[in-house]
Amino acid sequence: MRYFIRSLKTFVYFLLIFVLIVAVFVITGMTEFDIETMFRDGYRSLWQILGILVLIAAVYPKVSYVKATPRVHTSLSSSKVQIAGMMQEFGYEQEKDADGIMTFRLKSAGGRLSRKFEDRIIFGEEANRITVEGLRKDVVRIVSRMEYRMNDRE
Repeated sequence: MRYFIRSLKTFVYFLLIFVLIVAVFVITGMTEFDIETMFRDGYRSLWQILGILVLIAAVYPKVSYVKATPRVHTSLSSSKVQIAGMMQEFGYEQEKDADGIMTFRLKSAGGRLSRKFEDRIIFGEEANRITVEGLRKDVVRIVSRMEYRMNDRE
């Protein structure tokens, strides 16, 4: 269900960007407000564009959301304070800490909006290894910092 919701959010997000771009073209006078003259094949082009947006939205969550295991020599329970401090530096606030799972959300409303409110980072533990789950670009940044700090390099 989460995958479907992420796909739907992505579709709406790209659709809004598309509408804004078309609106700018119409407002600036670069094109008329007529679908038949705006696109080469008229309404057929519009359906093709929507089809492409649906395909992108269907694939995007699979590519953009990951679960990673940092190479650190510690457990989640012994690293909670260190992880919470590091996440505060990244602009996250702790949402909950229960049942061996820590979740964080961005503090900034703008950051949350730019990530389509899919900004949650989840720390868990599998086979005595810490796992980090969330948006790929954030997870890569967090895992990199964790590996640097928790392996006594700082």
